[in-house]
Amino acid sequence: MKKKLLIVLPFVSTMMFSGCATLFDSKQTISISSDSDKRMKAVLSYSDGSKPQYMTIPGTTTIKKNGKDLKIESVNNEFQPLIVEKEFNLVTLFDILGGLYLGPLSTTTDAVSGAMWEYDEAVIVHEK
Repeated sequence: MKKKLLIVLPFVSTMMFSGCATLFDSKQTISISSDSDKRMKAVLSYSDGSKPQYMTIPGTTTIKKNGKDLKIESVNNEFQPLIVEKEFNLVTLFDILGGLYLGPLSTTTDAVSGAMWEYDEAVIVHEK
């Protein structure tokens, strides 16, 4: 009995404390374009101002999901700032529906890591 418990315990612990969205969906690629033909420099940061990332628009970038809205601002004041609001990530439903026993515990991992949220995949900024 103790030998079976030693074999099963690590597996059950891993399943309980790992979220599906955290494991498979913690980053997201976003395509940002503008309503003009100009190339513009932008800074992306989370709504709390953390982790700024610079890019040229139009372009594509990969960001880490963290449960905060995404702010896109112009470096040279060429376009209006834009807030990309987070949306519920449907992958999180697999945690909830995946099992009555393990689902709620692994869903908390997704909530804490921010992986239970996602952003629009294509965003358009508007020139001033």
